[in-house]
Amino acid sequence: MKPEMKERLIQLPKFADARGWSLNGIYDMFEGEEFQINYSILYPGVVKAWHRHQHQDDYFCVLNGMAQVGIVNEHGGTKYFIGEHNPAVVHVKAGEWHGLTCVGNEPCGLLYLVTKKYDHESPDEERCPFDRYVGKHWWLPENK
Repeated sequence: MKPEMKERLIQLPKFADARGWSLNGIYDMFEGEEFQINYSILYPGVVKAWHRHQHQDDYFCVLNGMAQVGIVNEHGGTKYFIGEHNPAVVHVKAGEWHGLTCVGNEPCGLLYLVTKKYDHESPDEERCPFDRYVGKHWWLPENK
């Protein structure tokens, strides 16, 4: 059964800072659901890492441009290059440190689903510096 939409057109709040911009709250049109859908634009040269959630999985899909998604767990770090030229979804499991950076000279657009809505009173998010688990060069594009 499909959830009923409150309205046909729902304006979305836009958040912007020096790293890019995001449309959060897409989930508000689905009453009673736990998940949240967001869309973010990430500017070239920005690394958004590391953070993790204890009770939430993330699913990343880059719709335009290219991105490197990194996941770090007890087995080490893994890179995934996804985007318009390599369409894929990356599943980040609860408890895994993760982050991403834009690859190339153009911004990339990330559509992502998280399995729990953001709770402003008690956020399920822990952060650490982008170079804690890997060197800063790990985030640079590979030349093969």
